[in-house]
Amino acid sequence: MQRAGFKVLAAIDFNNEAIQTFKANMAKDTLALHKDLTKFSPDQLAAQLGVNQVDVIVGGPPCQGFSTARQRDGANHGERRLIPDERRQLFREFLCYVGYFKPRIFVMENVLGIRSAAGGEYFTAVQKEARLLGYRVHGQVEDAWELGVPQKRRRQLFVGVRADLPAYFLPELKPAPRAEPRTWLGAAIGDLPILRAGGGDDERDYDFARRSEHVEHQGQTALNYLVNVLEIDRAAKLMNHIARPHSERDLRDFARLREGENSATAMRDRAVKFEFPYDKSSFKDRYTRQSRWHPCSTVVAHLSKDGLMFIHPTQNRSFTPREAARIQSFPDWFQFPIARTHQFRVIGNAVPPLVSEAIEKEAFN
Repeated sequence: MQRAGFKVLAAIDFNNEAIQTFKANMAKDTLALHKDLTKFSPDQLAAQLGVNQVDVIVGGPPCQGFSTARQRDGANHGERRLIPDERRQLFREFLCYVGYFKPRIFVMENVLGIRSAAGGEYFTAVQKEARLLGYRVHGQVEDAWELGVPQKRRRQLFVGVRADLPAYFLPELKPAPRAEPRTWLGAAIGDLPILRAGGGDDERDYDFARRSEHVEHQGQTALNYLVNVLEIDRAAKLMNHIARPHSERDLRDFARLREGENSATAMRDRAVKFEFPYDKSSFKDRYTRQSRWHPCSTVVAHLSKDGLMFIHPTQNRSFTPREAARIQSFPDWFQFPIARTHQFRVIGNAVPPLVSEAIEKEAFN
């Protein structure tokens, strides 16, 4: 939002690690609060800010309650089921803030599963209740890959424009000026130092010779991503590039996968036999080795659990927090001064900065 020209007054999150990360990276004059919106009212925020009207409110009520992933925690394997989840009601807390502050524009982000959950009940309710607050509102789907983020990530946006304004929010977003649509995974992470599982340092020097080879091999797209998106010139050191350890059994299974292949296709097409002990009829996609030449799978908070669906294209390990952050389009100077498990969760829960910038530039115009 700051890149798009906004002065950000406040940020609120229920997750304390998200607020710690925000404070470590963003402007010190922005109010950053670790709060539960079911217990922290808009008038309390207004009292702290000294204002009761703002131009824009953006937010993301918890998406896990609407996720089409097959477990409540976001795991992408096992039996599909819809579990009762009180988090599906939290969009109303977001709209409570919209109703109080009456912004010119609001943007609410969620997963595509909100469209079909409970037969579309929540998808309809968000729009109906926003219109009752005095907004022209519509839902649109954004594709992060088309906006320059090197991953398969499609999300539902709800955009509201206050009804007394003549402006309309155009449904087709344009990439931020610094973004290159359809950037592939290898362009984003291929210059990072090679690691073994369990290896790496929280702070280290870049490998400049490897970076030079990377740009020569991957071309202008890689150079643009490194310079304009990752802003490598602003990062004196490489941070948070530590690989999690894996069992010897998992490492042997990883080694059986070709680049761009998951365990399901390997078993089907090449009759590969894996050692993992899970039911292979239900957990066929237990392992996935990503491809350098395609967008990465959607980076999700579940990456904090095991990383088995995010195996490096050419190295026998899962992604590091820095690689996950780069895939989300966070710049290299952006630090995550929290435990590794929380790093993955905060990164996976975030809206990619390039997507946010594209949305807010449209709102600013």
